[in-house]
Amino acid sequence: MKKSIFIILLILLGNATFSQIPNQDLSVEPNVFPKEKLALTINSNILLAGELLQYSTLNLNEASKKSKLSKVVYVSMRNENDSVVFHHKLKLYNGRANGDFFIPATLKSGIYRLISYTNFSKNNRLDAYALKTIYVINTFMKMDKVKNASDSIHLNFSTKFSRVSTSDESNQQIKIVSDKATYGPREKVSLKLEGISNEINGNFVLSVRKLNPIEISGKTSESVKENSSDVFHIPEVRGELVSGTILNNDGNVPVKNKIVSLTIPGEDFIFKSTSTDANGRFFFSVSEGYSSDKGIIQLSSKDSRKENYTINIDKKHLKLNGFKRRVLSLNPELKNWLQERSVQLQIENAYFETKRDSMKPHKTTSRFYNNLGTVYNLDDYTRFSTLRETFVEVITLAAIRGNEENGRFIIYNAYDPNRIAKFNDIPPLVLLDGIEIINNEDLINYNPRQIKSVRVITEPYRYGPKIYSGIIAVETIKGDFTPNSTDKSIKVFDLIPAVAEKEYYKPNYQSGANKLSRIPDYRVQLIWNSQIERLNDGFIDSFFTSDIPGTYQISIEGYGVNGEFHYSTNNFMVIH
Repeated sequence: MKKSIFIILLILLGNATFSQIPNQDLSVEPNVFPKEKLALTINSNILLAGELLQYSTLNLNEASKKSKLSKVVYVSMRNENDSVVFHHKLKLYNGRANGDFFIPATLKSGIYRLISYTNFSKNNRLDAYALKTIYVINTFMKMDKVKNASDSIHLNFSTKFSRVSTSDESNQQIKIVSDKATYGPREKVSLKLEGISNEINGNFVLSVRKLNPIEISGKTSESVKENSSDVFHIPEVRGELVSGTILNNDGNVPVKNKIVSLTIPGEDFIFKSTSTDANGRFFFSVSEGYSSDKGIIQLSSKDSRKENYTINIDKKHLKLNGFKRRVLSLNPELKNWLQERSVQLQIENAYFETKRDSMKPHKTTSRFYNNLGTVYNLDDYTRFSTLRETFVEVITLAAIRGNEENGRFIIYNAYDPNRIAKFNDIPPLVLLDGIEIINNEDLINYNPRQIKSVRVITEPYRYGPKIYSGIIAVETIKGDFTPNSTDKSIKVFDLIPAVAEKEYYKPNYQSGANKLSRIPDYRVQLIWNSQIERLNDGFIDSFFTSDIPGTYQISIEGYGVNGEFHYSTNNFMVIH
């Protein structure tokens, strides 16, 4: 049965040209499809302004095993009014994604919700997203007094340094053992695991953090309202989906069978092409990485410029419903601790450059035509005042024919000097900084002194739903060409680049003792390792304590490949 459902889904994905389908257009009931659910782990549910929220999210199926469908996950932080504090898009690697967010001094004290979801999990009625409640304390701003709140959450000072576990800690099968129970400042801590008979594979997070002297009281549990939608959301199985509809404003009629192009600008620009279906829908699957925060969609027809279109982009924002607004209340006994911790954070952040996290190298993506064709670097030639002259004197494999509105580009094929081949009458694909040029005047009238290079591919080229006689790809010196924003057949829209993975700063007080001796260390998060894929008996990690005394908790949390949940903790002390 499961195999049949999976085949149905693959057929649907193979034919889909959009990221969401009205439920009435489905040939089967939506509940026959497999489900995805998310798991979310955070470094702390109580954070001060100036601290770093670290999170890890897993994409699972109904059996809590790694889901193989979605390749993109979204993590969003919302305030009590469901306004977005941040919205991250992350690529899933082995069903896992990690990120962080620096709590700014402009964020008000209050109760926030961190959620993670995939485009596919939005189909779920009860578990459309994973949820964590986060309590933010901003010592730089006065707290708002909220009237008529139905519930209050109280943060009280406590000397117990306790933390409620999500599992029965007295029955932990995996035991975390540190080489000592008590450490001094900047001392090395070595960890090992015991009680594992066979190696456990999966995705796990190791966190070591000082326990806050805070107890939370009040109604902390929240009832999640059932999710309902009149559309079916397609999983992003190959990469991010960019989709939408195109309507002709003359009667609001869907524009069908029109070729549409997408460009994501940048040094390694992304260009894709597709066509609209009978309902005017279009779809692009973007598996490549990019850094641009803008995308450009346009109709690939010169005739489209004469009509009035509306291009709508599907939004993936998930709205939270059914939550009651609550007030965050701080006990006055927290004042001294908050003042001390606030000073420590300011000092710690003053050494940001010294303790900067390292970004993992960005994987560059090659352009769809790779290294085909001949490249003319115009600085190697005499510069001419017009592009027409440049094509006559320099770009010998292509030419410009016609004048003004009738101007067009042609390509000379060395294998067809008499231009009698089948594809010679088909126009080439013309790109300027990765943006398709529909109105040739836009390029013909462009200042050639601002052009860096011209690449000409003289063989016929099929890309997307269309065949071209070749490709002319022009690159400007600044790479900043933008199309006419008043053209209704062009839509410039906002994009969110995927969050890059990090390697978090870890001081080494053995090899770098002299260099680091004069730099204060007020870390309370000693380690955050969200990329552990194997648990076995023996050594797993090591780190150094900071200058802050207190009780620290070691925790390991995650899911094995068979869907079993593991959660283990152990505490140690740091004393002066």
